[in-house]
Amino acid sequence: MSTFPMLAELQRVLSKMVISTDLAPINSIRQVCGVDVSYHMNMAFSSVVNMDRDSFDIIEIKESRSSIEFPYISGFFMLREAGPIFTVLKKLKSSFDVLIVNGHGVLHPRRMGLASFIGLLVDKPTIGIAKRLLCGIEDVDNYVSIDHDICGKKIIRKEHSHVYVSVGHKISLETSINLVTELFREEGRFPEPLMTADLMSKKARHFYMSQWKN
Repeated sequence: MSTFPMLAELQRVLSKMVISTDLAPINSIRQVCGVDVSYHMNMAFSSVVNMDRDSFDIIEIKESRSSIEFPYISGFFMLREAGPIFTVLKKLKSSFDVLIVNGHGVLHPRRMGLASFIGLLVDKPTIGIAKRLLCGIEDVDNYVSIDHDICGKKIIRKEHSHVYVSVGHKISLETSINLVTELFREEGRFPEPLMTADLMSKKARHFYMSQWKN
């Protein structure tokens, strides 16, 4: 028997644990983390960046390298990336108020994307950011619905450039949208904490590859 039906059912069960409301007002959010992973063959290079919300000053950066066991399978991204992300998050010494993950939250066929799974693991407010839409119907205001429930929104950055924002855990969609929009810099496709984490993970991968060649 295939394991995927069981994994899909697990996602549905976990999705019922997600909290899609604010546990604190947006003005209490001071430190925001971004976390991302880059890959080379069977190696994952994870970076997390903790950043001051107002100044964009970097409070802390941590990196890790680990082997990956799972291939990329659409709808089951959490199985591939949750391990490397959780590993690097455990290295953080500083506290943070919100975590931004490069992956969908509840904007997912079973309402349990990577960002929601990570949010449940760390039990912190978490936001999902993704470049591509897995499912849902987009309306004229760029909100995306699944089975008539609004689960995310497309944020247009530049011509032909956009991201999809969704709740990960312990935060509302509107607060997620407002916070993410505030954290963009003009040239960035991602909000700055995630953009920096993305760049750092790619630098770590490049360094590893250059050492391997030597």
